Amino acid sequence: MLTKALIHRFVRDYENTAVPSVRTAYGKLAGVAGLAANVILFLFKLLAGALSGSVAIIADAFNNLSDAGSSVVTLVGFRLAGSPPDEEHPFGHGRMEYLSTLTVAALIMLAGIELAKSAFEKIMNPSPSAFSWVTAVILVASILVKLWMARFNRNIGDRIRSNTLIAAATDSRNDVICTLVVLVSSVFTAVTDLPIDGYVGAAVSLFVVWSGFSVLKETLSPLLGEAPDPELVDRIRNIVLENEGIVGVHDLIVHNYGPGRCIVSLHAEVPAHGDILHSHELIDAVERRLVCELNITACIHMDPVDTQDEQVRELRVLTETILEDIDPALSIHDFRLVRGEQRINVIFDVVVPFKYQKTDLHAEIERRLQMVDPRLFVVLTVEHSYT
Repeated sequence: MLTKALIHRFVRDYENTAVPSVRTAYGKLAGVAGLAANVILFLFKLLAGALSGSVAIIADAFNNLSDAGSSVVTLVGFRLAGSPPDEEHPFGHGRMEYLSTLTVAALIMLAGIELAKSAFEKIMNPSPSAFSWVTAVILVASILVKLWMARFNRNIGDRIRSNTLIAAATDSRNDVICTLVVLVSSVFTAVTDLPIDGYVGAAVSLFVVWSGFSVLKETLSPLLGEAPDPELVDRIRNIVLENEGIVGVHDLIVHNYGPGRCIVSLHAEVPAHGDILHSHELIDAVERRLVCELNITACIHMDPVDTQDEQVRELRVLTETILEDIDPALSIHDFRLVRGEQRINVIFDVVVPFKYQKTDLHAEIERRLQMVDPRLFVVLTVEHSYT
């Protein structure tokens, strides 16, 4: 109920999640809510840790402070992603989110290292921790708040298809586990007088370091150029192939310039004997639809293919059957024939996985084709898929 109330209050036109301004509003709401909740939790846990002398609780408090930093990144990232392009940055400023996240990841790991040092000193020089019901109430309240934040971020992340917010939901769920461990250790220490506080603090500090490393790793991936979301690729393909005048799609590349800003290039196969003006008009309509439905700018190359030559169709089916037998992961496109008096060149591109090891692919395909017709010679280009 609270999540719906916040969305209705702060996100105008909240149902149209494909609109960039609506997506930005969702991101700002998630960032502000996460920042406020984590700062409050940090202050209360820091107070509880100071009163009890528990390094584990203090470590957990700084874990919430690192989460507050992540909320700042979310807030700033969505704000920058919504900024319009300019002359110096024609593709927008969305990648600033990644750079900001790298900084926060480094600060998270630094905080974890400092907390690990404090925990190690507590292990070497143990001292009793003063347990109180005030401390227990604070930790239980923290668990409840984090459970709500996990559902809140998951809800919004699913609505706007944001991996950043889905990751934040996972982080909040992990925080629930972390705080629960600290609570159990505090009760255990109070009941048994065993000095496990330093060890629990060390475990929490390692968790903080690991969280920072995970953020760093997830941020480096899109900066280096990770493969696009398979579901997005399928949606793009389906939109293109829903048109009767388009018979195939290949060389699909998704260029990521930050959250909510993608540029797509692809080759759309059209009948070579069709009306070129009609095909061009169809391609323009597909580009407009991709903008409207997915907020994606598309550059589509019109690729004519022969759909009427019976020999071309038969040899293409035969070649695809051969490739299926060699390895089901292989696929072809741009298939055509160049006929001469003594030989027929079978020309096509074959897409192979990045880890594909077979080196005699050309010879194997040619050998099998020549079993059908000795005049067939293969001219192929091997390439990798960008999706």
